[in-house]
Amino acid sequence: MDIRFDGKVAIVTGAARGIGYVCAEMLVESGAKVAIVDILADTLAEAVETLGKKGTVKGYQLDLTKVEDIAPTVSKIREEMGEIDVLIQVAGILAGNPAEKITVAEWDKVMNVNSRSVFFMMQAVTGQSMIPRKSGSIVNFASIAGIRGMKEPLCSAHYSASKGAVVQLTQQGAVEWAKHDIRVNAVAPGGVLTNAMKSAPPEMLKNAIEPIPLKRLSKPEDIAAGVCFLASDVAANMITGQTLIIDGGGAVVGV
Repeated sequence: MDIRFDGKVAIVTGAARGIGYVCAEMLVESGAKVAIVDILADTLAEAVETLGKKGTVKGYQLDLTKVEDIAPTVSKIREEMGEIDVLIQVAGILAGNPAEKITVAEWDKVMNVNSRSVFFMMQAVTGQSMIPRKSGSIVNFASIAGIRGMKEPLCSAHYSASKGAVVQLTQQGAVEWAKHDIRVNAVAPGGVLTNAMKSAPPEMLKNAIEPIPLKRLSKPEDIAAGVCFLASDVAANMITGQTLIIDGGGAVVGV
């Protein structure tokens, strides 16, 4: 099946680089008009310039922890690009620290970026654009860490809690907004072969891959493909409230 988003307007947060960038790229290549939202101004401009050669892309700088700026940014996107059909929430921060060492400031920072902003972005997009039109698809980024406990050195109570919150926000959104024909799903990646991971010591890579049944880390394209599937009203029309684990089978054996 060729998944297309011709004529659709999509917002992708955290899309200036990494997995978010690849998600935006796939959407643009599939015909969508994409609003890239990111806090990194220079990287955002570079992403817009590159992706703009493939289709319609606009960049919007936004610090998602400043929730008072979310609704105005969504309004601006609507004015400049049209009503929003798809929302992909990739933006987040990775944090690792033993539970006994996590400070209040660290806890608040991770929760504010990874879950608080997710809710208020959903609220703004649905309230302004999706509910009035009785249509829309949302894909949030959770993590395998939000589904089960993690061993050291990956342990992180605040990160796990923030991603567990995304799972529950996804389920609650799916239930509440189903009457408006809005689907809400999430992806839960495991280890991903990002640029940072590629430059990691060989022993670290070996240890990360060894327990995974498929014996490889996910590529950003693997995650983005799952995102586009869930976002599609054709391919995933009856799927809502679900969290799709993409980790090569690691969750099955408890990596």
